[in-house]
Amino acid sequence: MSYLILSTYPEKGSRNSGDDLLGKSLLDIVKGVKGKDVNFDFVSVVDQEPEDLDDLSEYKAILAPGMRPTIKGYNEAPKNRSKFFNKAYKSSVPVYGVGAGWGVYPGTIKQSKKLNLASTEKEILSQHFGKVGQDSSAIGAISCRDITTENILVNNGVKCYGTTGDCGLFDTNLLNTSALLPEKINKISVSMPHVKHHQEMAYKLALKLKNEFSCDVYITYHGYNGIFEEQINSNWDKRQINFVDLSGDAENLSFYDDIDAHIGFRLHAHIWFLRTRKPSLLIGEDGRGMGHLYTLNGLGYSAAPNLSLKFKNLYPKSPVKKSTCSRNFLALCRI
Repeated sequence: MSYLILSTYPEKGSRNSGDDLLGKSLLDIVKGVKGKDVNFDFVSVVDQEPEDLDDLSEYKAILAPGMRPTIKGYNEAPKNRSKFFNKAYKSSVPVYGVGAGWGVYPGTIKQSKKLNLASTEKEILSQHFGKVGQDSSAIGAISCRDITTENILVNNGVKCYGTTGDCGLFDTNLLNTSALLPEKINKISVSMPHVKHHQEMAYKLALKLKNEFSCDVYITYHGYNGIFEEQINSNWDKRQINFVDLSGDAENLSFYDDIDAHIGFRLHAHIWFLRTRKPSLLIGEDGRGMGHLYTLNGLGYSAAPNLSLKFKNLYPKSPVKKSTCSRNFLALCRI
């Protein structure tokens, strides 16, 4: 028996390396628990249709890393995910959503307690994972990467295993290793935001870091549409700042192994530094970044205007600690 991983990596679109990191990290985690001889297949829920697969019943389970619940008024992302879920349901194959995460702007705790899932999304998720407070015939389970996603699912009546953290947080070769804190900062990376409105902010931040630390500064891109050179503003000074394309395979993120610290907007740049035990500050753009910051006690701040946040009223009283995330993540791998 083998497992099918529903990859969210858009190979024909932005080629976001963070999406590729999710699937490959989950593969390594499950192998670390179930053994290296476990077999896996990958299918892209962005680029492929379920009709491309003959039969799902050959799989022990379907694994969906980083699954994004669809909020009312938003389009499902990736667009083919529900099609694969429906085919799995008809084949009586369990689905495990591992580290599900939302992405609405600006991503506050208050929003996570008030927003509604799309009606069809509630139905599909309840089929696979069950309803809050009810016994059901659901044979799968879902976990969340942050407390805000857990709020959304539970408040919408979808049974949730709990918060286990983002798949990318866990490198099984580095668990329980010590932090790597540089004595001197020679190289800093600034990850480029999703929101175009924040891109000039990222460039100005890079210049400030260059002047403050007199070190090499790299602006990194995890994914984009179009040609790389077109992403760089013609007014930006390439003599002071280095611009690096990290889109594509998750292995491209190993560029960060030679960087001392990160300050930026991309959640999976921040996560790469945390998993490799190096310092990072995340500037949260939406529910992805802010959910992570709420859950792991900070290590960054929001890019949204203060009036849209009112932090002191929105932070949870008892954030989920990192050790709890790790323990729950491994427990979920009972599949």
